[in-house]
Amino acid sequence: MKNNIYKIALVLSAFVLALACENSDDLTGDSVAKPSSPALSVSLDFANSQSLIETEADYAFTVSLSQPQITAVVVYLELQPSSTATEGDDFSFPHSVRIPAGATSVSDVITIHTDDLIEETETASIKIGTGFESNVTATNSETVTFSIMNYTDGDLAVGLDWALGTTITDNFGNEIGVYDAGDLRLLLTDGTNVLDGADGGSAESYVLSGAAPDGVYYIVSDFYDAYDVPVDFDLTLTFDQAGTINGQTHFFPAALNSASLCGANFVTLAKITKTGTSYAFEEVGERNFVSNTWSGTDVIDAFSASGYASEIVSDVDCDGTFLRGINASWMLNIWGEEIVEEANVYYTVDGSGNVTIESQYIFTTLYSGALYPYTIDATGTLVGDTLTLNYNLDQEGFAVDDWMLANGYMAQDYFIATVTKD
Repeated sequence: MKNNIYKIALVLSAFVLALACENSDDLTGDSVAKPSSPALSVSLDFANSQSLIETEADYAFTVSLSQPQITAVVVYLELQPSSTATEGDDFSFPHSVRIPAGATSVSDVITIHTDDLIEETETASIKIGTGFESNVTATNSETVTFSIMNYTDGDLAVGLDWALGTTITDNFGNEIGVYDAGDLRLLLTDGTNVLDGADGGSAESYVLSGAAPDGVYYIVSDFYDAYDVPVDFDLTLTFDQAGTINGQTHFFPAALNSASLCGANFVTLAKITKTGTSYAFEEVGERNFVSNTWSGTDVIDAFSASGYASEIVSDVDCDGTFLRGINASWMLNIWGEEIVEEANVYYTVDGSGNVTIESQYIFTTLYSGALYPYTIDATGTLVGDTLTLNYNLDQEGFAVDDWMLANGYMAQDYFIATVTKD
């Protein structure tokens, strides 16, 4: 009996030892692991498009296999022909990384270098995973691009990046990347004219030279192009100056919207006052497409010597600056016609504050079941935040203001609106 127990114990020990050996297979000698064809993927510790100041910095990445292998897997990295930066001087990267047998991933870094040469903005574009990896069914490669600014003492480096206010997708439900959703420009202006700027394929960077004339500059952004889906863009502006300013950041939520693409759709982000190599900053964050409400009075007649309470809205679109709400109270309450359709009334203001509204359609009214279209023309002034309009209304050849004057209801042959911006 003891001998039988001993034999059973010996068999069990051998079985346990075999299991232990299988679970701790070191993939050498008599390995029981079998080769497979895994998928390879790349993950980044950073966004795949970087706009940066030339300085020593590491950017980490990881390549992974879906299953461990019995032999090492070599993954290749390749510099793309579009690159203008110099390997070894401006950046360095491993031309291959090795995932050891039995492992599923390996990490390494791409390094950006600093040097003493003053150069134009350069790019380094590197593909991680070339598709030439052995024993891999699919290589999900990643191409990373670095836009490297090079600046010297006294220069001001300006960076612009953006994010979407909400996720958007294409017609197939695929998420649209931020740089595919919109290509923005970074512009340097004097408040009226564009002086210079940057327009790359992703985040933008610009260097204001310390040798540039002293004065006031503005940082402006607009769309070069955008995906045909209205969405808010959150903008981030950064400033760097060697030895003085390090990554000063300003955030502007919903600074632009891609609903309208034209030169009038821009935002003034910041005001820069340059004195020698010193820079003072002021956040502006003012969109050109912005609504304003103007409150005051509209129409002085025999029934109201002080005029009727009025609220006029001004706005900007790709066709210009316009007003809505002119004559709304008087038309309904005195003339007795209901406005059923209203158009944007576009106006211009010259350098002296003179306002002009060229003859154009303003609204259609309803009276006793019939529709009546009206046009408006006007002159006026814009002084500070006060807008004064002297305007005429015409209903297909019938001048309402002339009729009011002729019948003693107004002292002049035009309507007067005086409103102040709220």
